[in-house]
Amino acid sequence: MKKLECQVLDKNYVNELSCKLLRQRIPVVSARFILNQTIDKFDMFLTLNMLKKDKTRMNIADLKLDGCKYLGSMYQNNIIGKLYKRLKSCSSLPANCPVMKGKLYEIRNYTFISDEFPPGAPQSKWQVRLDFLKRSELVANILFEGSVVYNT
Repeated sequence: MKKLECQVLDKNYVNELSCKLLRQRIPVVSARFILNQTIDKFDMFLTLNMLKKDKTRMNIADLKLDGCKYLGSMYQNNIIGKLYKRLKSCSSLPANCPVMKGKLYEIRNYTFISDEFPPGAPQSKWQVRLDFLKRSELVANILFEGSVVYNT
């Protein structure tokens, strides 16, 4: 993992959002946020792009997820659910909606483990953008950039 950025786009909903990439070789990330309003429903839009040698992007996937169902781990049988299961073990994220205003939510020292990712992924550079939406309004986003490298 080479890059991690968080951005608040609507201060009406999010008071604070920060994220840090603590190590790159075996990526470890931490994040924290505080809401200005209690949120009882939200959506997440995930975009996965492969970055080509000429630095252009090739879209691999676009996924829209119900954020409340994700918190309740409805997606537990796919790769998104596998990532979430470990994310829950190192975070104070709520188990369901509502997500309460004024409370500090944190993800502490989340380590990416290669065994959790799809086998046979091609060696490549990639970008993942996760947008958080409330009533179709973009509230915040997180951007990850990294690469799949096989040691031979």
